[in-house]
Amino acid sequence: IPQFIRWIIDRGIRTGDVRFLVWSVAGLLGITLVKGVLTFWMGRWSEVVSQGVAHDLRAAIHTKLTELSFGYHDRTETGQLLSRAMQDVERIRFLTGRATLNIAGAIVLILSTAVVLFTMNPRLALLSMAMVPFLAQRGLAFGRAFRPLSLTLQNQLAVLTTVIEQNLRGARVVKAFAQEDAEIAAFDRENRQWFAYAAESVRLRAANIPLMDL
Repeated sequence: IPQFIRWIIDRGIRTGDVRFLVWSVAGLLGITLVKGVLTFWMGRWSEVVSQGVAHDLRAAIHTKLTELSFGYHDRTETGQLLSRAMQDVERIRFLTGRATLNIAGAIVLILSTAVVLFTMNPRLALLSMAMVPFLAQRGLAFGRAFRPLSLTLQNQLAVLTTVIEQNLRGARVVKAFAQEDAEIAAFDRENRQWFAYAAESVRLRAANIPLMDL
């Protein structure tokens, strides 16, 4: 589209060809419309596929959990199972859907931009692409820092879910021994810890993702 607009300016505006401008603007609107329709269908079908993957994963997890021994369920906290069944499946769903489209779109954009730039001006293209190694290194560094933090955040969410589950299951016992304040304090402590990890995750993304969008 940018090249098409450039062509309209060079061919229509500079020469004052009104007829050409009208047809060019109509063509530009048509291209934009086609792009919007394609984007809609790509998003729709990627969501259909990713939701299908998530559905199959949830069914497989449920089947596996029903087949495990009593000993496993005695050793494993329910909150851990709930967190993994929800968070892990959601991340895989995102990866098989919109994330795949974003990655493919970024690759196509980089390659097509490089081809256009080298066609127009090789020296300017080299200057523009000089930032790519820096951005790639920044992306790898961000991944190395974010992955363990994401795992820690997920584990803390599992702990928080376990605290909620245990309090709901043992509500009568808590009330019988007048331990409401103690349980509220315990939940608040774990909740604050989860908030701290989440805030660090947001800070890390805010410090890196805008740079990689350059």
